[in-house]
Amino acid sequence: MRYAVAHGRRRRGPGGSGARVGEQAVDALRAAGHEVTEVVAGSLAQARAACASLVADGIDVLVAVGGDGVVSMAADLCADTSTAVAILPAGTGNDNARSLGIRRGAHALEVLLADGRRRVDTLHLPELDRHVLSSVTSALDARISDRANRWPRVLGGMTYTLSALVEIALLRRQPPLHYVLTVDGAPQALETLVVVPANMPYVGGGLHICPEADPADGLLDLVVIRPVPPSQAVQLLRAVRAGRLAEHPAVSVTRARQVRIEGPADIVAQGDGEPLAPLPLTVQVVPSILRVVAPALT
Repeated sequence: MRYAVAHGRRRRGPGGSGARVGEQAVDALRAAGHEVTEVVAGSLAQARAACASLVADGIDVLVAVGGDGVVSMAADLCADTSTAVAILPAGTGNDNARSLGIRRGAHALEVLLADGRRRVDTLHLPELDRHVLSSVTSALDARISDRANRWPRVLGGMTYTLSALVEIALLRRQPPLHYVLTVDGAPQALETLVVVPANMPYVGGGLHICPEADPADGLLDLVVIRPVPPSQAVQLLRAVRAGRLAEHPAVSVTRARQVRIEGPADIVAQGDGEPLAPLPLTVQVVPSILRVVAPALT
């Protein structure tokens, strides 16, 4: 089979492990008799340009080595094509890998070589013609992702928790966030803290925001958290970590096929932790449009 393995350049310090993981995958795939193209890029834009050409040429598997931004790029390129996406997690959050049952290290390489395939849904944003694999954050959650992206990578997955604590502390100084959410054609005006159309259980570096989300059910899970005092916001963060968010009275989870999100123009929605565009935006689920290399559901 024909593989492309996309990873960053080798460097010292935090973030350098992706290159080592990618090189190991290239060696293992070639040893197994596969044809492998190695894509070494200095930026996500460079990786996208090179991988788009390979997907158009019909490679069998695009191996995304790194964090959720690399995985999201691969999913966007491979949606509605014959190319499958494989994931070797080596980033800060690794939420897509975690949601699909792919662990860092030797396990991820074993999954890649076993080549088990699953079909999953994506979240499509028609205004951008962009596919997102895990989630779209578009309220306080987007501000948290933005802050986390600007902090040093040496903090690892803790960047999301620390960013959340900072944003929670700032709540008293900020006006309420007013939204209109049109869910499957039905509009609703509300004040809210968090708005997340989710396709996967995990977001934000391991936050278990939607444990029941199923990436193969043809539906998105819309998580909405109403305003709460800062002290309760910290409790909500603990509940997310424990996978018990839906039990809180300020939280609602609605399954839908589409949601249009209208809200503050200064908030830039984030897809899989990467900036997308300011609101308003539409998020619609596209069933079974992507092949992924992942363990079977148990």
